[in-house]
Amino acid sequence: MSFRLRLIVVSALAVAATIALVSGTVYWSVRGQLYSELRNSLRDRAAQATTFPKNATGVSPTKCYTNYSHPLVARLGGYFQMIDASGQVSHPAGFPKGASLPVTGNDRQVATNRIASYFRKGTVSGRGRGADRIPVYVYVVHLAPDNSNCALEVARPLASVTEPMQRLKVVLSVVSLAGIGLAIVLGWVIAGMALRPVRRMTEASEHVARTRDLSGRIEMRGRDELARLARSFNTMLEALDVSLHSQRQLVADASHELRTPLTTAKTNVDVLRRTELPKEERDLILHDVSQQIDELAVLVTDIVDLARGVEPNLEIEDVRLDLLVEQTVERARRLSPRSTFTLELEPCLVRGVPSRLERAVANLLDNACKWSPPEAPIEVKVSRGTVSVRDHGQGIDDADLPLVFDRFYRASSARSLPGTGLGLAIVRQVAESNGGRVSVERPSDGGALLRIELPCIDES
Repeated sequence: MSFRLRLIVVSALAVAATIALVSGTVYWSVRGQLYSELRNSLRDRAAQATTFPKNATGVSPTKCYTNYSHPLVARLGGYFQMIDASGQVSHPAGFPKGASLPVTGNDRQVATNRIASYFRKGTVSGRGRGADRIPVYVYVVHLAPDNSNCALEVARPLASVTEPMQRLKVVLSVVSLAGIGLAIVLGWVIAGMALRPVRRMTEASEHVARTRDLSGRIEMRGRDELARLARSFNTMLEALDVSLHSQRQLVADASHELRTPLTTAKTNVDVLRRTELPKEERDLILHDVSQQIDELAVLVTDIVDLARGVEPNLEIEDVRLDLLVEQTVERARRLSPRSTFTLELEPCLVRGVPSRLERAVANLLDNACKWSPPEAPIEVKVSRGTVSVRDHGQGIDDADLPLVFDRFYRASSARSLPGTGLGLAIVRQVAESNGGRVSVERPSDGGALLRIELPCIDES
């Protein structure tokens, strides 16, 4: 069963339950009102009958009697009769003619005033074969004080209740079926309108799975939950598109950068294998091959770092940025003894992965060592979560400033120097993954100034 069909069924069941509850309430309310009116009518008729003048001529005091010839009798309508304690019936022969009400044991108990008056259902049967049986509602009341062992039974046909209730049943059934049908139709329409964004997202996801095309977007207006879901889906598609584009660009750039050293290494190996060379030239070629393999190793490591990003299992912790930079500078001094470093450190606490932050700072220092003359100091400063590294080299051209932190980008003046073009790209990746950013400036007195800016959580 589809979600749309389930939604329609649930809405139809909800409407059906509501209609059933309302119909039941209306039905029983009307039924109760009709029975209440019927009972009040029977009580009024009984009250009138007990006021009829008595005709005691030739009648013993123990016999139930009333003056059936009195004009008020004709106004009662319906059925009525009198019974005594033995159940003997006394009723007017012509009201209606030949009809009688059945007498029960409880009726005789009411005649002797042992139980209170009450209502019951019964049937009126006429005399003779084939007479109709008419359902009636009977009110039995004790006659007092003159006729102490008599009871009056007043009845009216139940048709005054059953016939309106039967018509009400038909009306409620028609209204209920029409309401449920309308609920199904409206549920189908509303479900289609409500699930239209979901259908679009389904089609978009199926299109992505089928074609690997992430350029499609879902058009959605409004601020409801489905609109937010559609916008989130578009954001996810955009992020996937950017990630896939970056991945493809990384693969393309990596293949381009790997091709040159691999070709050079292969050429040198072929020369060594096919040509008899003097030992000096052979050693020189082997040294070149070793350097090319080292460059390849560094390049592969940088590519893996860029492709991997921040590993989820690396634990983020509080890091004293000034101490981390100081340790990294000490290591750079040992690796580049010809370079001079000056430090200006302020205590600063940041959140991040220590190994990744150390790699980023080391790349900045390595870049400065590459460009700074031996006699010029490399200025390293830590202040309020910002690591600044300035060299006094030839500087960066204006056209190259926006591209310094791009992957595999190398200025024309840097292509003769060793490097992969990935060091500063790793610096930007580390900074952004730790909630920071990178920047580059060209000071007026020459050189280059590169910064990593990280959120400082404790400046004490």
